[in-house]
Amino acid sequence: MDGKQLNVVGEPGIEIKYHASAQPSLHHLFRISGIVSKQAMYGRATTLYPRTLEMLDQLELLDELNQIGYIGRNSVTYKDGKRVTSRGWHVMFQRMSGTYLDYCLNIRQKYSENVIRDTYLEMGGRAYIGWALEDFTVGSQSEGDHKVTSQIRQVDGGEDMTVYSKFIVGADGGHSLVRRLSNIPFEGDRTDFKWVRIDGQFKTNMPDADLGFASIESKSHGNVLWVQLDHGMKRIGFAMTAEMLAKYGNSLTEEQAKEEAVKSMEPFLLEIEKVDWWTLYSINQRVADTFFANDRILLAGDACHTHSSGAAQGMNTGVHDAVNLAWKLGGVVKGWYSTDMLRTYDNERRLAAQHLIELDKAFSATISGQIPDTHKGLYADANELFTKLFDESIQFNIGLGIHYNESSINKAPSTGMVSAGWRAPDALVYAPGSRIPVRLFLLTRNTGMWSILIFAGQPTLTRETLALSMKKLTVSLENLPKGMVRCFTLIAHSITEGDQVFAIPRIGHAYYDSDRSAHAAYTISTSSGGVAILRPDGILGYATALEEIETVEGFFNGFVLGN
Repeated sequence: MDGKQLNVVGEPGIEIKYHASAQPSLHHLFRISGIVSKQAMYGRATTLYPRTLEMLDQLELLDELNQIGYIGRNSVTYKDGKRVTSRGWHVMFQRMSGTYLDYCLNIRQKYSENVIRDTYLEMGGRAYIGWALEDFTVGSQSEGDHKVTSQIRQVDGGEDMTVYSKFIVGADGGHSLVRRLSNIPFEGDRTDFKWVRIDGQFKTNMPDADLGFASIESKSHGNVLWVQLDHGMKRIGFAMTAEMLAKYGNSLTEEQAKEEAVKSMEPFLLEIEKVDWWTLYSINQRVADTFFANDRILLAGDACHTHSSGAAQGMNTGVHDAVNLAWKLGGVVKGWYSTDMLRTYDNERRLAAQHLIELDKAFSATISGQIPDTHKGLYADANELFTKLFDESIQFNIGLGIHYNESSINKAPSTGMVSAGWRAPDALVYAPGSRIPVRLFLLTRNTGMWSILIFAGQPTLTRETLALSMKKLTVSLENLPKGMVRCFTLIAHSITEGDQVFAIPRIGHAYYDSDRSAHAAYTISTSSGGVAILRPDGILGYATALEEIETVEGFFNGFVLGN
């Protein structure tokens, strides 16, 4: 066809509607398609949970996001104008243990996207703003390994471009064209639930309205959501009851939405000074049959799973998808792994999405003021059931409990009590000469590299074993691709114990675990030491004793292509 041709060499593919970084150090997808709208597109996604914050922190994005968003550390619940302490979102904050980022960040998607895009551009990336996918094919006609041919068109100017890439990632929303052109089934449940969300400047006499989150158990509008947002804005959300649906149908106007918002806050008063954005949307739950098709096509975010915003999982789940996929896709492009590595993305993230969808079916019903058929007769109050379900799934909801099954990259450990496929613990250690500790998660920033943590234990007890183990590990590392692995040696003694430090074998930079908290977090004895291998996304891949350090090579041989 007529138009420009762009042959993308060395990049991990052009991604429709979003563009992935050519470097595996920024694992996010960027919007490249224009949106025509009559109102500012702030987006539905606002709340980021602790595990997502950890991921963004390891990508060096969190500091900037925290400067913009609202830090939420508490919540309050009301019924009939009175505070209810037996249920509500506050239980979430009580369960945020094991992380140094024990808060929620409320930031509208418009601003989080700006931060991610600007960082990407500063790295030298190119964002194709205002381009939309027309069609794509996967075939053997293209030169080299660029088997995906995509036709894209500039939305405003009408200019055409042909893009050749190794892979295509459809992160183009619930109506994904990539998914539809790939004939990937997207089955699930349609519901009659409809919710309203309004962002703007509000005033209310509700006590503690500035805590971060609030919920009002309304008899007429379901479980009403109140959220503090960035720039002093607030969000209010409520369910369209059967009475409201009968009254308005699908033709609810902004003025009518504002009127219902005022009613939903009763007995408290609400004054709406300004509306930035509002929406009325239907609740459906769907999961794609596969997230990886034809060895070239990948799906992420809403393109492969849709659900309600009841537990605020949308953007969090999308970030988890992107982080999981990007280091694997980057490694495949670099030649470190075969395309089988991308099947682990499908296996890991699709199971997580399926679990989320099952939870969301119950969440969306109870938030709408209804009790699902599976729980009828057991509960008379939908809010009580919501609290029980939320409490039972809280670790999954805040991301700290998300984990993946054993596989070639999640091998059962032979030491410690942390299971493979689970989030690796964070801990504080000290660099030589420093009085200020540093977090392990900041040492193991996500640049697409694996991190090997060598727990040296107490050198007076482990020195002989440690020396032999280091020699074996050094040989093993020589067989791995350059730039794929980095090492840290964690020493369980005081930083002030004299020049004996020079007699301690090490690989990579040494850090002092003065209070033994890092060893304890990984349940590794300071009298024997051990080794823990962290995936680029901070998941524990494998752990073993120093005496069995040769098994590290076997672990990597299970998925790394030979040199």
